[in-house]
Amino acid sequence: MATQEQERAAFALKKVEEIDKDKAKFKTQLLKLPARLHNNGLGQTVAFYLSAGKEKPEVIICGWIEAWLQDRRIYLGGRLIDNIAGQRLPPDEAEVRYREASVEVRALAVWLKRFAEAFIEGEEEAK
Repeated sequence: MATQEQERAAFALKKVEEIDKDKAKFKTQLLKLPARLHNNGLGQTVAFYLSAGKEKPEVIICGWIEAWLQDRRIYLGGRLIDNIAGQRLPPDEAEVRYREASVEVRALAVWLKRFAEAFIEGEEEAK
């Protein structure tokens, strides 16, 4: 049976290995993800990433976060941003879920960053 850290690592590795285009842009965003979560919080980071536009690496990364939180049964169904904004749960439960999601995404982001450093070739900043 895998530990939570092993499950996070396996998920992150799979996602990084699936990147087939815009690798430098993905790398840039994944390297910045832990700091953005720390400085701005989960909600602000997701909102910022979603503002990048369809098919952009930032939006795809939000899809990964959404899938991970659904796998962890923190948020079930609905859009990630709606869940983060507390649109789907009573206020007390929404606050608890948000905190749980924040901790979980921060832990996942560290793995995503490490695997981006290790397996995505090229510059650390996309020009």
